[in-house]
Amino acid sequence: MTPSLLERTPIQPNPDIVFGDVDGELVALHLESGSYLHLNSSGTFIFNLLEGPEPRTLEWLRDRVLQEYEVDAEKCRQEVDEFVAQCIGLDLLRVAPRGAEQGAETT
Repeated sequence: MTPSLLERTPIQPNPDIVFGDVDGELVALHLESGSYLHLNSSGTFIFNLLEGPEPRTLEWLRDRVLQEYEVDAEKCRQEVDEFVAQCIGLDLLRVAPRGAEQGAETT
């Protein structure tokens, strides 16, 4: 997966994931595969942004992270892209089905 290909592609959480608190950290767990990921504060922030019925784009996520955190734009791009790629690789995030594009850019 090349993150630049997902620039405007809507992404959303896999419906088969659940979240839980383990020793004070938020953990995302894929129920079918058993894959899990400990989420730091920025990872938790990104998953919170993805809550709701409308998928969001990588570009939209980057913009929101830049607004929330004091971070260089290039570093933000790199880290958000890597995080999203990791989550897609673990099937915690998915590319939204066709037709979900409408509303993906809303605030």
